[in-house]
Amino acid sequence: MRNLRLLLTGAVLGLTYAAVSKELEKAPEERTWQGTVGVVPYNFRYWEWRGLANEYWNPASDQILSPRAIGVGWGINFAALSQRAQEWLQQSSTKAPTLPER
Repeated sequence: MRNLRLLLTGAVLGLTYAAVSKELEKAPEERTWQGTVGVVPYNFRYWEWRGLANEYWNPASDQILSPRAIGVGWGINFAALSQRAQEWLQQSSTKAPTLPER
């Protein structure tokens, strides 16, 4: 368990370092502090704190994973996850087809 924690911590720190380095390589007027490192999104724009709530609860979106409002990686949209879970439960609770009698 400790090794997994160290691996994940190292991955997050490495991605954060790569994202910040990518932005600092740009000219100051070209820095957006938002983008991707490989396929992993990042956003270090401090004025988007209001988007933090939408990262975790956005009923208007059906995406379960969304880019983080602040930081590196993805956040979980619990509204979409809840909706998807309700759909799965409804599908599983429908009456199973019966086999014809012999």
